[in-house]
Amino acid sequence: MPTTALDPLEVARATLRRAELRTGVRSSTPGVFDLDDAPRPLGAILDGGRLPRGAASVVTGSTSLLLALLAMSQGSSDWLAVVGAPDLGMLAAADAGVALDRVALVPRAGDDPAGVVAALLDGMTYVVIGPDAWLTAPEHRRLLARARERGSGLVAVSPWEHAAVRLDVVTHRWGGTDAGDGYLRRCELDVARTARGTTDRWTLTLPTPGSLLVDLLEGQARPAAQVRRAPLRLVG
Repeated sequence: MPTTALDPLEVARATLRRAELRTGVRSSTPGVFDLDDAPRPLGAILDGGRLPRGAASVVTGSTSLLLALLAMSQGSSDWLAVVGAPDLGMLAAADAGVALDRVALVPRAGDDPAGVVAALLDGMTYVVIGPDAWLTAPEHRRLLARARERGSGLVAVSPWEHAAVRLDVVTHRWGGTDAGDGYLRRCELDVARTARGTTDRWTLTLPTPGSLLVDLLEGQARPAAQVRRAPLRLVG
């Protein structure tokens, strides 16, 4: 799977914005949003256009955003694991562009979810920790240390201390229904991003399955019916 082709100008603007926030040229404090209303490319919200590796990320409020970020971050040989998320829809994951032939599912992590996550970090590029994988604060710290050692990325859907980036969806807006006789074709999200102790706000537009699916990896449109359905690997 190819990596994201980002608009260099948008990436430069995003980088400048973060530099201004860190140096105080642009004023922002945690919990106070500085909103640019123009929707921006999905990849520009993350440094390097991918979820960080060797670190933890938090994505809350939108499964669609989570899946889009995973698809954007999954390279041509990267494996993903999803632990403790029995309700996560694999059809939606495929529509978002996730390569299902390189996804391992552990819907229920049993009595030792921390042990399951630790084992997966040894071989997976990203490990998604769903709502049913209950972990303590000390387990968070141990798993984060293991992720740093292995160079793998932890992606949580609930708060995680010392996360490198946190993306919280504040509002959803749907479009494409026209006068009531059309289909939902896009979802616009206002996202609060917290990184390095600073919170700012972004507007992102995601496609919705069922019409033209925007290929987030190449910026091209293709029919949803052409999304490749690959066999899943179910673990546990």
